[in-house]
Amino acid sequence: MNKKLYLKYLVIILALAAVWIWLAARLAVIITEITDDHYYEAFKENDKGYIAPWYTNGLHVVDEGFISELDRLTSDNNDDGNIIAIGSSLTALEFDPVKQKERLRDSYDMYIFASGGGSWRTNIILDNLIRKEYQYTDTDIVKVEVSYSTFRNANSTTIAESTIDKWGKYSVTPEFGVERNTALLDPLYALRVNLMRIQNVFELGVSYLSPVDRAAKIGPGNYRNNYFNHENTAKAFSVTDDKVEKIETQLLQLDNETNVVVEFSPIAPGLAETDSGKKYMRFIKKKMKPFLKKHGIKYLDYRGKYKEEDFIDGAHLSYKASIRYTLKLDHDLNEVIDEINGEKNE
Repeated sequence: MNKKLYLKYLVIILALAAVWIWLAARLAVIITEITDDHYYEAFKENDKGYIAPWYTNGLHVVDEGFISELDRLTSDNNDDGNIIAIGSSLTALEFDPVKQKERLRDSYDMYIFASGGGSWRTNIILDNLIRKEYQYTDTDIVKVEVSYSTFRNANSTTIAESTIDKWGKYSVTPEFGVERNTALLDPLYALRVNLMRIQNVFELGVSYLSPVDRAAKIGPGNYRNNYFNHENTAKAFSVTDDKVEKIETQLLQLDNETNVVVEFSPIAPGLAETDSGKKYMRFIKKKMKPFLKKHGIKYLDYRGKYKEEDFIDGAHLSYKASIRYTLKLDHDLNEVIDEINGEKNE
């Protein structure tokens, strides 16, 4: 075959493949949004072990959704102020950007930077990712989750790190900083994100068709968590001096740049009563709160606000409880917005 003709066919094939992937990714967005609106609510409301990962733009808000959140944050150009939430899947918001904007005061927007398997290491990485493209302002509110999950023993690559690596646009340094990879490969990075969207739908479809998953009656694999055994969950986290130092350093840095609010996330009573849970609860009372008060950093404490039956799997709130939690959080953040505006007007 003539080399020029061969090259021509190759270019056509590659172009058609790119178009096919783009169309499949758009279909993935539609499917996952429909899944969120219908399948998610129907199952999570009643079935223990079911937790929705909140799809937006075809991506999990938890695990890789911060990819689209960063794009949204840098393109919205909201001068009034933003609320940027950094944490784990325990930030179990009923996340709908439209609803959040309607409920938040003074045209503030909410952005969720959360990752499954969250930890102090994850918080720092996501904070550094945001800083790579966005500079915090004196009207922004950065809500940082400090939960038992923050003290997870993250000794290997976190989900946040592996997702950023798979995304391709950035890489994480050994010190948990974030570096921008060469912009020449941006089209390839966009292709990878589209493939991730397609992968999400594929995983949902395969798990739904699996006899094992269907028999479980608690939704496809992407919708399940298994944190029923509090003792086993507690083994995965511990309050240590090195983690505390990292958290305090991050909070002080944020406090010097913007309005930081620490959230002590809801914790199941049974988990709080384990040995590790008790140590975590004592740490918040005897060390974390005094530290925050000393430096004038605001905090919201939702521990002890929810009963064991409010948790869908021992760690995450149920659908109904997450609605109550979201409304309460929005109310409390509105008070923080009022305080910020009040201080500016003095």
